[in-house]
Amino acid sequence: MTTLAETPLVVGPPRSRRIVAAGRWLRSNLFSSWWNTLLTGLVLYGVVAFVAKALNWGVVDAVPFSGSRAECAAASGACWAFLREKANLVLTGTYPEPERWRAYLASFVMIAAILAFAKAPIGVAGLPVVESHRWNGLPLILFLSAFSMAAAFPLGVVLALARWSGQRGLSLFAVGYIETVRAIPMVAVLFAGIFILPLLLSRGAAIEPVAAILIVLTLFYAAYFAEDVRGGLQALPKGQTEAAASLGLSSAQRIRLVVLPQALRTAIPGITNSIIGSFKDTSLVAIVGMHDLLSTARMAYADPQWQAYSLEANLAIGLFYFICCWLISERARRLGHGAVKAR
Repeated sequence: MTTLAETPLVVGPPRSRRIVAAGRWLRSNLFSSWWNTLLTGLVLYGVVAFVAKALNWGVVDAVPFSGSRAECAAASGACWAFLREKANLVLTGTYPEPERWRAYLASFVMIAAILAFAKAPIGVAGLPVVESHRWNGLPLILFLSAFSMAAAFPLGVVLALARWSGQRGLSLFAVGYIETVRAIPMVAVLFAGIFILPLLLSRGAAIEPVAAILIVLTLFYAAYFAEDVRGGLQALPKGQTEAAASLGLSSAQRIRLVVLPQALRTAIPGITNSIIGSFKDTSLVAIVGMHDLLSTARMAYADPQWQAYSLEANLAIGLFYFICCWLISERARRLGHGAVKAR
């Protein structure tokens, strides 16, 4: 389609101005020629056809959450009753059924306040111990993503400052670490956490798989956060640090009061992108035998009676990831706008 054209100024009441301006924009950009009109019509037809079929499948011909397996077998639309029937398995996987309330409670606490999750699944106050390999589904991805990012970000800031500093030894170490880690595939890092990290421990020592994955994810994401922060540091005018030095501020004070506040505001878009990417990357733990939401969903529709309804499960999980990523993006956008206004 043609390039967006500028909308000319229209005089008159506000409502009529908007209507006339919208009409001119449509004529200029969507119906400016027979070829443009044809493309617009084809796209509109495809969108309408898709939306109509999606509504028929997902609403009109669908079986609601309160439906039964027999109704799903007779229906031609979605079977949302599958999500109700298999909700516990999708969300918590192989977590023991009598103890699932602990997984849900921990997930709620993580979502509400990003508080400690680890104490909920282990033996506390007389509760039976649940092995870490049975921490599945929603609690697992929330635990890994929240704690790995919370630990990786400050480490990434330290690495960025080391690379940005004028001290050759620190800079070379930071460059070597960052570039080495960024050159390693995520899958290799996960395998290292499961199979190599335990070999580095002293004889007789052991480490839980979840803890090992958490450690390697923290070290992995720190390199990406470091590059995001370094971009903000490089965008900082040199005069800012010189002005801070002229005021008699020490190096630590210059970094804490002048350098980092401005650099982090500038780096918000890159940091947001890394947070979203790391949150979605937690699904890769399925490669090393841990069960994320996609793995527990596969467990759910592996049931012979519900095998035909994998689409409903994957749509629900996709919607969950979309909402989480959208909330992260929206929060970052507000932070970015606040930073601009503060300037």
